[in-house]
Amino acid sequence: MKNIFRKMWKLIFFLAFGFYSSFVFAYDGGAKHYSNGQKPLDIVFCVDLSGSTNGLINDLRDNLWLIINQANHMEPKPDLRIGVIGFSRPSFGKENSYVKILAPLTPNFDLVEMELYKLRPSIEKGDQIVSEAIRTAVNGMSWSDRSDAVKMIYLVGNGMVTANGYEYVKYCEQARAKNIPIHVLYVMKSANWFKELPGYRRIAGLTNGMQTEITINKVEEVKVWNSVTAHLESLNAKFNATYYWTSDDSSSCRKSLTAADSGAAETSRETFLHRMYFKSSNDFQSIYRNCDYLSSNMLQPSETTPVNSDAFLLQVKELHQVREEIQKQIHKEFPVVELDHLQKAYVEGSMPDNNIFHRSVMNILYRYWGLR
Repeated sequence: MKNIFRKMWKLIFFLAFGFYSSFVFAYDGGAKHYSNGQKPLDIVFCVDLSGSTNGLINDLRDNLWLIINQANHMEPKPDLRIGVIGFSRPSFGKENSYVKILAPLTPNFDLVEMELYKLRPSIEKGDQIVSEAIRTAVNGMSWSDRSDAVKMIYLVGNGMVTANGYEYVKYCEQARAKNIPIHVLYVMKSANWFKELPGYRRIAGLTNGMQTEITINKVEEVKVWNSVTAHLESLNAKFNATYYWTSDDSSSCRKSLTAADSGAAETSRETFLHRMYFKSSNDFQSIYRNCDYLSSNMLQPSETTPVNSDAFLLQVKELHQVREEIQKQIHKEFPVVELDHLQKAYVEGSMPDNNIFHRSVMNILYRYWGLR
């Protein structure tokens, strides 16, 4: 009888422990997605990584945490997923028309950053087949099937869009039929811009998207967290130490968390702060539910997990409490009013693009989310 009660208590513990955040499992591009009932927002960055856009990858990966934090700060708050497609790099393969899905649509932004940091920021040349990049973005990603979902592609690059004729028109029509606008950020780095730009404007027009021009490698670090003076590196190390990795995905999970942390820290202080603000949010906790025992929603424990030990269950509970305290401590360092000020500037339309990548992305996003 005692064994029966003990087993029942353990089951109740796992049910309660898994219920503290009510997410629903759904397989999503190689990662589990936890739908939270919020309005879906699917964003795919389709970026030209040829020689004529050298440095563009830095503009994306160094500003991604800022973009994510701003997007998650919108009202109503979205159920955000991000995907990335690269094109025009020889290493992506001629058989693939030099197009590669770098990250599927996923809420695991650490995974996205890890894949971006694997890429060299510049190469010497590359063949740009824009139509294949659009085809992959429209038909190769697992877009949300909810009727209220907001879906969009940011096509960032330059070069002629007619490398293989007018195939791009067909895929633009498919994007429009799926209600996926293609917003074009044309990179003003080509001497033939006056020949290339009309094609990109047509892509935006065919899909009900917007078009603007940007200058890459244009340094404009956004100072959002002006009042944050604390050194958060030690808190971050303590926070990471609370992860109890389990399941077959544990190795890749550890790698993505480490890569996202180190990439942000090596970029700049401000990028690291944007990263830490996201880590202190509840959104971050959902990323590793499939490979961290403490935040797992799995009702059935792993065969390799010592669940038969009452001491282990107590240890898990205590470690979870430690993580929550560290998370709160980190979050306290960030006055949300500072992010409010930035959002207000975008909503009021007082934040000009100035040919800057992340400004252009956010001005378009606020408009299409209905805040402008």
